[in-house]
Amino acid sequence: MADTWQLLPEITLKFALAIVLAGLVGIERERKGRSAGLRTHILVCLGSTLAMVVSDIIALQWAEQDTTVTLDQGRIAAGIITGVGFLGAGTIINVGSHHRGLTTAALIWFVAALGLAIGGGLYGIAIAATVAALLVVIVLERLARLLPSADRFTLTMGMPHGLGRINEVETFIRAQGYEVVESRLRVSQEEQTTDITLELVTQFTRARMDELAAKLQERFDSVRWITFER
Repeated sequence: MADTWQLLPEITLKFALAIVLAGLVGIERERKGRSAGLRTHILVCLGSTLAMVVSDIIALQWAEQDTTVTLDQGRIAAGIITGVGFLGAGTIINVGSHHRGLTTAALIWFVAALGLAIGGGLYGIAIAATVAALLVVIVLERLARLLPSADRFTLTMGMPHGLGRINEVETFIRAQGYEVVESRLRVSQEEQTTDITLELVTQFTRARMDELAAKLQERFDSVRWITFER
């Protein structure tokens, strides 16, 4: 039977490295006030490291008992990568037409894979991967701010008998430089009002919502209200 106490120094090194590397990633999320921060990233990485360590010990014990049996440690790794996706999905929040938490979810998946590398003794690869991940989330984020990007938001307006004017509204909005990617209607029979909800995308640096609302109010004087949601 394999003496796990002899492996304790190496196992301790793996756990310490998991805390340090996952901690570096978690600090970046913690500084931005994300729900999954320092402790979450460290625990996910430690958990996957522990799973790989236990997998290696079990495989070693079986090899000592029966040399005809070969265990596949990769099956545990595959299970972790699949299972941690549910944890990452819990950090994604849908706000209007935007999805927040995608980067955090990706980093949770990353630190799980990082733990597998550490647990497998691939220390150099784990360190290199951590450096690469930090470069992506820190350096490339700053670079992305300098690049022109589309602004997406939701416009909702209430119009009496607006059901037959949806095409007219969409055409007018497109003429203002906005792209209509999706439209929804809700008709109130009692108030004879149609709620028109449009998902809009613009290449402007920042959507000029006040200007668009004024133009819509001027063009469609029967509009009762206009709201915007990011």
